[in-house]
Amino acid sequence: MKLRLLSLSLLLLACSLTKAQTYVSTSNKQTCYWVTSSKLFDKCGTNDEFSSMFVINADQTIITHTTNDIKSSYYVNSKDYMTECNCYTYSVTSDVGNKYTFFMDFDKNAVKILSSGHTDESDDYLILFTIKKHWTE
Repeated sequence: MKLRLLSLSLLLLACSLTKAQTYVSTSNKQTCYWVTSSKLFDKCGTNDEFSSMFVINADQTIITHTTNDIKSSYYVNSKDYMTECNCYTYSVTSDVGNKYTFFMDFDKNAVKILSSGHTDESDDYLILFTIKKHWTE
Protein backbone atom coordinates (compact mmCIF):
# COMPACT_ATOMS: atom_id res chain seq x y z
CA MET A 1 0.00 0.00 0.00
CA LYS A 2 2.82 2.42 0.91
CA LEU A 3 4.63 1.58 -2.33
CA ARG A 4 1.48 2.23 -4.37
CA LEU A 5 0.91 5.57 -2.62
CA LEU A 6 4.55 6.55 -3.17
CA SER A 7 4.33 5.61 -6.86
CA LEU A 8 1.15 7.63 -7.26
CA SER A 9 2.75 10.62 -5.54
CA LEU A 10 5.81 10.44 -7.81
CA LEU A 11 3.60 10.19 -10.88
CA LEU A 12 1.61 13.27 -9.83
CA LEU A 13 4.84 15.18 -9.17
CA ALA A 14 6.21 14.23 -12.59
CA CYS A 15 3.00 15.37 -14.27
CA SER A 16 3.09 18.72 -12.50
CA LEU A 17 6.70 19.33 -13.61
CA THR A 18 5.98 18.48 -17.23
CA LYS A 19 6.03 21.44 -19.57
CA ALA A 20 3.53 21.70 -22.38
CA GLN A 21 3.42 23.37 -25.76
CA THR A 22 0.86 26.12 -26.27
CA TYR A 23 -1.25 26.15 -29.43
CA VAL A 24 -3.11 29.23 -30.66
CA SER A 25 -5.37 29.03 -33.71
CA THR A 26 -6.60 32.21 -35.37
CA SER A 27 -9.72 33.14 -37.32
CA ASN A 28 -9.13 36.73 -38.47
CA LYS A 29 -6.28 39.11 -39.28
CA GLN A 30 -6.07 42.88 -39.57
CA THR A 31 -3.01 45.05 -40.25
CA CYS A 32 -2.78 48.59 -38.88
CA TYR A 33 -0.11 51.21 -39.71
CA TRP A 34 1.24 53.92 -37.45
CA VAL A 35 -0.09 57.41 -38.09
CA THR A 36 2.42 59.95 -36.82
CA SER A 37 -0.08 62.81 -36.47
CA SER A 38 -2.46 60.84 -34.23
CA LYS A 39 0.27 58.74 -32.56
CA LEU A 40 -1.95 55.67 -33.06
CA PHE A 41 -2.09 52.53 -35.16
CA ASP A 42 -5.30 53.72 -36.77
CA LYS A 43 -4.70 53.28 -40.50
CA CYS A 44 -6.18 49.77 -40.57
CA GLY A 45 -7.19 47.42 -43.33
CA THR A 46 -10.18 45.11 -43.24
CA ASN A 47 -10.51 42.41 -40.61
CA ASP A 48 -10.27 39.45 -42.99
CA GLU A 49 -10.90 35.79 -42.28
CA PHE A 50 -7.48 34.23 -41.77
CA SER A 51 -6.74 30.75 -40.43
CA SER A 52 -3.33 30.16 -38.94
CA MET A 53 -1.63 28.44 -36.02
CA PHE A 54 0.94 29.71 -33.53
CA VAL A 55 2.83 27.08 -31.53
CA ILE A 56 4.93 28.09 -28.53
CA ASN A 57 7.33 25.33 -27.55
CA ALA A 58 7.40 24.06 -23.97
CA ASP A 59 10.48 26.10 -23.02
CA GLN A 60 9.00 29.24 -24.64
CA THR A 61 12.14 29.72 -26.73
CA ILE A 62 10.61 29.32 -30.22
CA ILE A 63 7.26 30.44 -31.62
CA THR A 64 6.25 28.85 -34.92
CA HIS A 65 3.57 30.47 -37.06
CA THR A 66 1.97 28.39 -39.81
CA THR A 67 -0.34 29.78 -42.49
CA ASN A 68 -1.60 28.33 -45.77
CA ASP A 69 1.37 29.90 -47.54
CA ILE A 70 4.34 29.82 -45.18
CA LYS A 71 5.78 28.50 -41.94
CA SER A 72 7.98 30.91 -39.97
CA SER A 73 9.98 30.48 -36.79
CA TYR A 74 10.57 33.24 -34.26
CA TYR A 75 13.32 32.90 -31.68
CA VAL A 76 12.43 34.36 -28.29
CA ASN A 77 14.99 36.88 -27.03
CA SER A 78 13.01 37.79 -23.91
CA LYS A 79 9.56 37.25 -22.49
CA ASP A 80 7.45 38.92 -19.86
CA TYR A 81 4.09 38.55 -18.20
CA MET A 82 2.15 41.81 -17.90
CA THR A 83 -0.29 41.72 -14.98
CA GLU A 84 -2.16 44.87 -16.11
CA CYS A 85 -3.48 43.07 -19.20
CA ASN A 86 -3.01 39.44 -18.10
CA CYS A 87 -0.96 38.90 -21.25
CA TYR A 88 2.45 37.69 -22.32
CA THR A 89 4.94 39.65 -24.40
CA TYR A 90 7.77 38.11 -26.38
CA SER A 91 10.63 40.02 -27.98
CA VAL A 92 11.53 37.82 -30.95
CA THR A 93 13.80 37.55 -33.99
CA SER A 94 12.38 35.86 -37.08
CA ASP A 95 14.16 33.12 -38.98
CA VAL A 96 15.16 35.78 -41.55
CA GLY A 97 16.45 38.26 -38.94
CA ASN A 98 13.51 40.66 -38.48
CA LYS A 99 12.68 41.89 -34.98
CA TYR A 100 9.14 41.90 -33.60
CA THR A 101 7.23 42.05 -30.35
CA PHE A 102 4.48 39.45 -29.91
CA PHE A 103 1.60 39.99 -27.49
CA MET A 104 -0.49 36.97 -26.47
CA ASP A 105 -3.65 38.31 -24.83
CA PHE A 106 -5.86 35.34 -24.05
CA ASP A 107 -8.40 37.43 -22.10
CA LYS A 108 -9.13 39.54 -25.19
CA ASN A 109 -8.66 36.63 -27.63
CA ALA A 110 -5.92 38.49 -29.48
CA VAL A 111 -2.43 37.91 -30.78
CA LYS A 112 -0.65 41.13 -31.76
CA ILE A 113 2.60 41.37 -33.71
CA LEU A 114 4.35 44.73 -33.56
CA SER A 115 7.01 45.78 -36.07
CA SER A 116 8.46 49.12 -35.00
CA GLY A 117 11.66 51.14 -35.01
CA HIS A 118 11.73 51.76 -38.76
CA THR A 119 13.55 54.84 -40.07
CA ASP A 120 10.20 56.17 -41.27
CA GLU A 121 7.64 55.78 -38.45
CA SER A 122 4.84 55.36 -41.00
CA ASP A 123 6.41 51.98 -41.86
CA ASP A 124 5.70 50.72 -38.33
CA TYR A 125 2.76 48.32 -38.20
CA LEU A 126 0.69 46.13 -35.91
CA ILE A 127 -0.92 42.88 -37.04
CA LEU A 128 -3.98 41.85 -35.02
CA PHE A 129 -5.09 38.22 -35.03
CA THR A 130 -8.34 37.05 -33.47
CA ILE A 131 -7.84 33.88 -31.44
CA LYS A 132 -10.21 31.13 -32.40
CA LYS A 133 -8.98 28.75 -29.71
CA HIS A 134 -5.90 28.18 -27.54
CA TRP A 135 -4.80 25.14 -25.55
CA THR A 136 -1.78 23.37 -24.13
CA GLU A 137 -0.72 19.76 -24.39
